[in-house]
Amino acid sequence: MMNFNEYNQPAKTLVLYYAEKLDCNIAKSIVSGDSNLSSKKEAEDLAYFFWEMTDQAVDDESEDKVIHGISDLQTWLEKSLYIFTGYFKKQGYEREWSESYHKYHDE
Repeated sequence: MMNFNEYNQPAKTLVLYYAEKLDCNIAKSIVSGDSNLSSKKEAEDLAYFFWEMTDQAVDDESEDKVIHGISDLQTWLEKSLYIFTGYFKKQGYEREWSESYHKYHDE
């Protein structure tokens, strides 16, 4: 399970919002605590989602969107980055995570 402590609930709220918006079931399941990564493919899909979410959030912030009462999207996405990084490392998919940025941006 991803570790969104009580102080990082806005980050969790944003990730779940974008998981719904971008139709990423693996992100919804993992962030909600219903499952953990169980394959390289899931790790790659979750990592891809993170970068896709980031791009969408940048667009949303440039349009001054407020999502579920959260206006400082960049701050909470940065916190999400640390949470995702730690999660991938703990689950044994650090390589997939570290390679994901380049894979996503090379498309």
